[in-house]
Amino acid sequence: MQVKSPILQRVVFATMLVAGCASASLSASEIRGLQLNSGATGTRAEIVLDKAGEFTVIRLAGPDRLVIDLPASSLAPGLVLPAGAGVVKSVRTGKPVAGTARIVFDLAQAVTPLKPRIEQGASGPRLVVEWPGDSLPASAQAAVPSPTAAVADDSTAAAARMLAPIGAANSTAADSSAASAAATSRLISQMASEAGAMAASTANHGPAVSMPSAPAPTLAGVPKTVATGVPTPVLQPVPAVVTSTAPVKTLQQVMQGQGMRPLVIAIDPGHGGQDPGAVGKGGTREKDVVLAISRELARQVNATPGMKAFMTREHDVFIPLNRRASLARAAKADMFISIHADAAENRGADGSSVYVLSLRGASSQRARWLADKENSADLIGGVRLTQTNNTLASVLLDLTQSGHMKASEDAGGEILAGLKRIGNVHKHQIERANFAVLRTSDMPAMLVETAFISNPDEEVRLRDPAFQRKVAGAVLDGVNTFFTRQPPPGTMFAARAAAAESASAALTAGGSP
Repeated sequence: MQVKSPILQRVVFATMLVAGCASASLSASEIRGLQLNSGATGTRAEIVLDKAGEFTVIRLAGPDRLVIDLPASSLAPGLVLPAGAGVVKSVRTGKPVAGTARIVFDLAQAVTPLKPRIEQGASGPRLVVEWPGDSLPASAQAAVPSPTAAVADDSTAAAARMLAPIGAANSTAADSSAASAAATSRLISQMASEAGAMAASTANHGPAVSMPSAPAPTLAGVPKTVATGVPTPVLQPVPAVVTSTAPVKTLQQVMQGQGMRPLVIAIDPGHGGQDPGAVGKGGTREKDVVLAISRELARQVNATPGMKAFMTREHDVFIPLNRRASLARAAKADMFISIHADAAENRGADGSSVYVLSLRGASSQRARWLADKENSADLIGGVRLTQTNNTLASVLLDLTQSGHMKASEDAGGEILAGLKRIGNVHKHQIERANFAVLRTSDMPAMLVETAFISNPDEEVRLRDPAFQRKVAGAVLDGVNTFFTRQPPPGTMFAARAAAAESASAALTAGGSP
């Protein structure tokens, strides 16, 4: 129909214009929030959208910046920009062209971000940008020691304190404990002093049987030797040729000099990437909280003399189940701990649980259901599973696993005992099921369900850093107890056990250690 009246034409045109503006308004995306967080493995920015849309990423230098343009988008009224964190010094917004929102991240240094992606959250889609690596700028990193550096800087006195056995309740046990601690202290001190004396002797005079260190004034009547076997200096001028002293040996140097190695604890944060794991009622994702708990556990392990942590993933990435076990084997891990958060239809279910591998069947219907759920992670991640009826392979797996299942049960029991000491547990004994991620075959392995993310109260606790530290400490407590009772040869735990045995034998014989 053709409209001939000028007045009617203007009315139709105005109506179409209003409709077009309304349609454009409805199709535009709104940026509702912007979050910036930094942690041990990098910096993460989350741009909260009301719906998913297109975006463009631009990297600029001089100064270093990352620019994100979102066409057909606008900033929500009253949007609050976060303060700088990690490698991001500050955040700015702009409007390069009409209808396009721009977010600028000013960087402290040139860091290549991971590929930005859209993730679905409880409050809607989020555009996630991550900068991997240390969360501090290069200028600040030198002032903050890493956990590994902190372990390397431990003195031999700290090592002796760590190696000292825990005092017993009765007086006889207390005497034995004190004697063991003294013997261990002498063992570590002697190792350090002998290594230092040998290094100084070799540097100044080449290989020799004995070489005293730099003399200093002393009083008459003092014995010529002390417990370390190094001659006590006497009153005489200091020769110019021996003015330097050997540096104090750190714990790591003492261990390396004596052929000792650290215990390697493989920590496996469950799920990751496109596999979020269980999701709580409040939108908390299992993959996020277990990564936070695992990072805290790794920090505590690295701060423990004689231990070193290895993480199968340090970022939000997907790793197939069999690959996780392979990574632990490649790192020559002494133990494998997979960290998860439980979920159940009954939102009142709560507490922690510990599971170990069973090739024969599950210890309960719930253990079987949980193993099936966790084993399906590869399907979520897009890994094709192949079925095999190879009887020989099954028999070989049985043989290789049987020697480590008892150790896994012992270690799992100690970790469960540590969890009992900090709060409620869902099961008072370890559970068994055929978890694919636990088929490591050459080390004790267990899966720890830290809490029920499906329980609203425990979902809140799982996000609490204080609870994360408490859970990590309980797991480490169990690991410490297990390796104290079953120390692998060539480790500080084995040296502690040998010192304790020597002290006990000396007390039994009526002598002194």
